[in-house]
Amino acid sequence: MAVYQGTRLRTSALTKAETTPRPRRASAPASVSATPRVRPMGLLMAAIVVVTILGLVYLTPTLGTNATSTEIGRLEAQLLQLDIDITRNEVQALDMTQAEAIIPLAKKQDLKRLRAPVVLTAP
Repeated sequence: MAVYQGTRLRTSALTKAETTPRPRRASAPASVSATPRVRPMGLLMAAIVVVTILGLVYLTPTLGTNATSTEIGRLEAQLLQLDIDITRNEVQALDMTQAEAIIPLAKKQDLKRLRAPVVLTAP
């Protein structure tokens, strides 16, 4: 820290001839109104807050709608796959119940054909 060694404490007051008159400083004019004014930085911060809140209000239902649309699309894809599986299984069941598929399998297991069904009459 620099210290100026040439100063010393004055013990007596200055005379009028030793003092030079200085002009008074100009002071700022008094405020016309007592109401606080809005500064540009405060206005900018308020605008940022308002835009952020409006953005959040806009995004909330938009994100909910997008999530619902995605879920609907996924469920429709599952429905289509289930329809394909059902059709494939129906065709496979029809193929397996045809006589051409059953008779060779029955012969391999030494099964015999049954007689015609007997219908009983009611007493």
